[in-house]
Amino acid sequence: MDQSAAERAALMKAIKVELKQQLWTESRVRPTYGRYLSLFILNPEPMWVYDVETLAILDVNEAALHGYGYLRDEFLALTIKALRPAEDVPKFLELLADTPNFDRSGPWRHKLKNGTIIQVLITSHSVKFGDRDARLVMAENLTHNPTIEIE
Repeated sequence: MDQSAAERAALMKAIKVELKQQLWTESRVRPTYGRYLSLFILNPEPMWVYDVETLAILDVNEAALHGYGYLRDEFLALTIKALRPAEDVPKFLELLADTPNFDRSGPWRHKLKNGTIIQVLITSHSVKFGDRDARLVMAENLTHNPTIEIE
């Protein structure tokens, strides 16, 4: 693993730990908006949170909006099924039931708003989002780095 990949992996690990501990844990632990802003909204990798029961997207960061081509309201009106090509949805739903608490897998195919298909590496983690069981997802576009290694 080259230095930039190692640094990216270390940063992502630190972000996941911090998010789990500060953002969506018990209600007595409320993040400051500044911390939330820096860890999620301004993260350079596309990220979103979705409801595990309904698959509705609950929140999305700026990198995902820019990378996938949606406006915030459009992205928040989607379910995670809409981010995949239609032919990939049945297999995705089949595998979804067995997703562990922490998961890093791929490559997977995602569909941008304009219909372009990209390859992504998905890192996701179970979280609480308010009173909902949710997953925090980071989608790393493999278009420019198709040889990235999955740990």
